[in-house]
Amino acid sequence: MKQRTGFYAYLAIASCLGIAVSRSGFHWGLLTLALLFFSLIYCIDEKPQRLFFLTILFTVGFSSYMTYVDHHNFSMHVKDETKFQGTVHSPLIMDGNKASFQMKSNLHEVLMVEYYLEREEESSQLNEMAVGDKCVWSGILKQPQRASNPHAFNYKKYLYEQKIHWILSLNALPQTCLSPTKTSFLTSMKQIRQQGINLISNYVDQTNASFMISLIFGDRSSLNESILDAYQQLGLVHLLAISGLHVGIITAATFYLGIRIGLSRQWMNLFLLLLLPLYVLLAGGAPSVMRAATMTGVALTLLLMKKKVFSIDTIGLACIFVLILSPYYLYHIGFQLSFSVSLSLLLASGSLQKVQNGVAQLFFVSIIAQVASLPLLLYHFYQFSLWSPLLNLLFVAFYSLYVLPVSFLLFFILLLSPDHVSLFVPFLSYPLELMNSFAVRMAEFPIGTLVFGKPPILLLAAYGFSVIFFFYKWELNQRRSAVIVLLLCMVFHWNINYFNPFGKVVVLDIGQGDAIFIRLPFNKGKYLIDTGGAFNFPQEEWEKKKREFHSGSDILVPFLKAEGVRRLDKLILTHGDFDHTGNVESLWGEVGIKEVIVPKGFGEDEVEQEIIKEAQRRGVSIGMAVSNTGWKEGEASFLYLHPTKFYESKNEGSIVLFAVLGKKKWLFTGDMGEEGERDLLHHYPNLNVDVLKVGHHGSNTSSTASFLDTISPDVAIISVGRNNRFGHPHQKVLDRLSQVDAKVYRTDLQGAILFDFTHRGGTFSTLIP
Repeated sequence: MKQRTGFYAYLAIASCLGIAVSRSGFHWGLLTLALLFFSLIYCIDEKPQRLFFLTILFTVGFSSYMTYVDHHNFSMHVKDETKFQGTVHSPLIMDGNKASFQMKSNLHEVLMVEYYLEREEESSQLNEMAVGDKCVWSGILKQPQRASNPHAFNYKKYLYEQKIHWILSLNALPQTCLSPTKTSFLTSMKQIRQQGINLISNYVDQTNASFMISLIFGDRSSLNESILDAYQQLGLVHLLAISGLHVGIITAATFYLGIRIGLSRQWMNLFLLLLLPLYVLLAGGAPSVMRAATMTGVALTLLLMKKKVFSIDTIGLACIFVLILSPYYLYHIGFQLSFSVSLSLLLASGSLQKVQNGVAQLFFVSIIAQVASLPLLLYHFYQFSLWSPLLNLLFVAFYSLYVLPVSFLLFFILLLSPDHVSLFVPFLSYPLELMNSFAVRMAEFPIGTLVFGKPPILLLAAYGFSVIFFFYKWELNQRRSAVIVLLLCMVFHWNINYFNPFGKVVVLDIGQGDAIFIRLPFNKGKYLIDTGGAFNFPQEEWEKKKREFHSGSDILVPFLKAEGVRRLDKLILTHGDFDHTGNVESLWGEVGIKEVIVPKGFGEDEVEQEIIKEAQRRGVSIGMAVSNTGWKEGEASFLYLHPTKFYESKNEGSIVLFAVLGKKKWLFTGDMGEEGERDLLHHYPNLNVDVLKVGHHGSNTSSTASFLDTISPDVAIISVGRNNRFGHPHQKVLDRLSQVDAKVYRTDLQGAILFDFTHRGGTFSTLIP
């Protein structure tokens, strides 16, 4: 019987559904999606008993497989262990004074190892370690940090999906490490990969070496962060990952050379089948590489067997194979983008072949890839660049026709004559520098990047159906309706918060500082109270990392973009301390601000003056908080209570905002201390609140007994950094809060504190239980 086109593609989709249903705890939305998929299969299948039952079998089978893998994904180590025997399992990554790598213990469990260098000389000892070396390690086990803010990267989940459960923080470097007498095949491949990376690093300047390493060996750790951010914002980051383009060029070049030296096509196909798994290992085994190599391998195998199969089925088989290797790959963005874009290009290949002009064809390829990846890009990065299709047209051609071939050519020159490679590096460096500068400028261009926010699951499913409908109508040449449906979905997403009856208050886990976001129901108001900010302590040059963690660009801005915040109605800076205003600079150019509210006397020091100057330069109005004034939006109301006069101390002169949100009375106190609390009660002796944002991060100089007795809060929220050097919150403050029966929430213990509300009331929740 003739096999249907897409037979294995349907089974691949069923496999993905089975894994998703298993890990979601049988989410009703996914179950509904599965039922719709089975109904579709039943309707299109001429013989329902065949494909229909196979899709159910694959869904149940992969769901059971995922459950089995999850059930056996646990650690054999216990927290009290301090001595470990094991082998270096991955290449060393040095970033400033931090070294990290993976170690495989004698229990055959992989641990993530980190060590902070005390002296620069220790780097030479670390660099002597190679994959496969056996050492005795001394240190303490720490659990990976889970996401402590909404939409944030979950490092614990990321390691869990690699079956890593602990971070081993070394006390000291091992005295001796033994090189293995015998090495396994996988270890040998890792060593060869590391030798190749080291060869490039030693003979090519850092900027060009980072691109060569990324494109040849799939390691992006050394890429410049500003360039990487620009590529990501413009939708070009896929060019820096090894994918089908790389595999295609390598396969075609190897095949051509083999034929030229006289080998038969059959022998070359067999040779390529053996070569592809080796390249997957050398390239780091990313899902996109596996997808491309597996598809190529399936096609070559069928050629050797003289059997014909449709391209769409090769991608289905590749998907199933990769998920068998690890079902966790389904949640890898590289897997999702690689398979979705490849599938869309295969489905649209008929239409693309009708386009005669090469440039127009490349443009349509870029459009199709952007449409296919749109839901995933919005889900993971919350924004979309209008320039992406045009820039992809330019950059894909530049990378595929120039950068990638030149990178491989330079590497082969390195293998033959390392001392002469510097003569040829300018052929890569000058064009690459020009294009990278262009990308960075385009990313900084204020027009073109549209922030949609992270789509909820149901909207993500709607996007999926609209994309499928888009390609279906595209093939029928009904392109106007295809575009209209997709645009309607995007327009709804753009305005989704205006339909949301829920408001929210989010006290972000911003470290030792304050950053509190308020959104009113139906998007009637978006406010940010303080921004957080951390001081960078002086470091020696060798200690500096390529990119230091920044709570503004790494926590605050991504959170606001994920929430779909394009413009804040008010940015309220309670006072000028850096831990409350230090991240304002991160907001400029990323999030619009209608008005900045400051207290009396703001603008005295250099940081405060810079904020005012930048606000004026950008046309942002600056207002001063005046006691006993405020505003009202719907059921929510806001009133400034403090300061009533100028204070020498910035803390005492903090803006105090009284708000009614979700039928609860809130008091946001900044860093107000004992003097400010006395003055506040003098002016408002009958002040009573339900929720108190505890002043000055729980310092003993605030939240006095008389103040707490008067306002009598039911809930107290403390925004404070983990293991901070000030000892906040002070035990006496915790005791005083306990005496008034206030339920205490702390960002250092529970992560971000959330309050979701309507005009009828609301509920509290935390990111960390």
